[in-house]
Amino acid sequence: VNYEQTPRPTAMRQMTLDRMRRLCQRVGDPQRSFRSVLVGGTNGKGSICAMLYAMLRETPLRAGLYVSPHLEDLRERIRVWGSDRPVGVHVHADDWIQPSAFAALVRQLQPHLEAMRALGPEEIPTYFEILTALAFLFFNQQRVEVAVVEVGLGGRLDATNVLHQAVSVFGPIGVDHAEVLGADLALIAREKGGIIKSRQTVLSAPQSPVVEEALRNICDQEGVPLLTGGRDLTAAIHRHDLRGLDVTVTGLRGLYEALTIPLLGRHQAQNAVLAIGALEALSPTGIPHSVVERGLARVVWPGRLEVVHEEPLVVMDGAHNPQAAAALRDTLVELSGSRRIHLLIGMSADKSVEGFGAVVGRLALSATCTKSRHPRALVPTALAQRLSAFCPDVHVMSDAADAYTYLLNAVSPSDAIVVTGSLYLVGELRAALRSADGRLGQAVAATSKEA
Repeated sequence: VNYEQTPRPTAMRQMTLDRMRRLCQRVGDPQRSFRSVLVGGTNGKGSICAMLYAMLRETPLRAGLYVSPHLEDLRERIRVWGSDRPVGVHVHADDWIQPSAFAALVRQLQPHLEAMRALGPEEIPTYFEILTALAFLFFNQQRVEVAVVEVGLGGRLDATNVLHQAVSVFGPIGVDHAEVLGADLALIAREKGGIIKSRQTVLSAPQSPVVEEALRNICDQEGVPLLTGGRDLTAAIHRHDLRGLDVTVTGLRGLYEALTIPLLGRHQAQNAVLAIGALEALSPTGIPHSVVERGLARVVWPGRLEVVHEEPLVVMDGAHNPQAAAALRDTLVELSGSRRIHLLIGMSADKSVEGFGAVVGRLALSATCTKSRHPRALVPTALAQRLSAFCPDVHVMSDAADAYTYLLNAVSPSDAIVVTGSLYLVGELRAALRSADGRLGQAVAATSKEA
C-alpha cells in the first residue's frame, strides 16, 4: 500500500497534486460538491476532526468524515451521517461506509485507474490517492453538505489538498515523518501550511514562534487572518479526571459553558476550541449551545488515551512522536495517582525511540517491548535495547496479545498498564479485546472474573 507501509522519501518528495487532480477530473470532480473543513498539523488532527464531526451530527446538515489511519477496519476512515434516512442502503448503522458501497466505488474507479496505469508508472495513483478519491465520490453520492477531512501527510502535496475548503484548521505542528518532511520546523510548517487558500477561515492551535511565523506569512500572502487558540479562542478547564473534561469555551461568536468532553488529556480542551471555532466559521449566524454541548458529550475517538480496563487501569494511546508522548506523560502524571505504571510498547522503525523514551520511559516501573503486525514495526529486541536507558526494567514479548495477557496477570490491580508507541499496536489489541471468541478476549474475561 505504497507509502503507508514502505516509505520512499525520494518518491514522495517528487510528488505533485497533478495526478490526484486528474483522477478527480476523471470521476467528475466530486470534491466540489460539498463544503469542507481541512484539518492539518502534526498532533491532534484526528481529535479535532472527531469533535467537529460529532457536533455536525447534532445539526440538520448531512455530514461526512474522512480520517487516517484506521485502528481496526479500513471503513472507519469514511463516514456519513444525516438527520434524514441514508440515501439508498450505503451507510452502515454505525455510519461507516458499508463493504458493499466500498466495493461498488472501487469498481467505479477501476477503469479510470487502469487507464491512468496505461499512461506510465508516474500516472499510477497511490493507495492514499485512491482512498481519498473514493471518499469524495462517496460524499458526493450521499449528498453530503459538509465534510470534515484530515490531511494525510504534510499538506501542500497531500491528496486531500485538491479541496477548496471553507476552513483550514491546524493542530500543534512539530517534527514527525522526518524521513519525508525533514527536521526543519520552519520548512515543515510551510509544507503543512500549504493547505491555506484565499477566502477561507484559518484556525490554529498555539504554535512555537517559528511555526506561527510561517503560518502567518502564508495567511498574509493569501489575504486571510490567522485565528489562534489561546488568544482569539480560549478554554477554561473545570474538571479533568478519568471520565474526561468539563470546560468553558469562548469561541469566535459565543460563550459555551458547562461542556463535557469524554476524552482524557488537557490538550483536548484546546482541540475542542478549534473544533468549535471551525463550526462557528461554517455558520456566521451562530451555533446553538445545544449542538456544541450534545456533540462534544458524545464524541468518541478510540485509541487516544482510552481507558479499556479499570483494575488494573489499562490506557491505550497511540502516541508515537515526542509531542504526543508529552501529552501522554502530562496526563499520566496528573491522573495516575499512586498507581505504578507499566508500559506495553511497540513502535515503528522510523520513529524516535529515544525521543519517546526520554519523555515517557522514566515514568514507568517496567516496559514490555512487543510489535504490531505492521511491516514497519521495529523488532522488539532492538526496541528494548534502545529503551533500556530510560526504564529500569525492560522485557521482550514479541506476541502483543501474549504480552497484554501476561501484564494483566502480573501487575497489581492498583497498577496501571499503558499500551502505547503505535496506533497499529493499539488497533490490533483493541480488535483482539473486542473479539468474544479470541484468545485475548477470553483471557481478559478470566482475569476480570478472578479479580
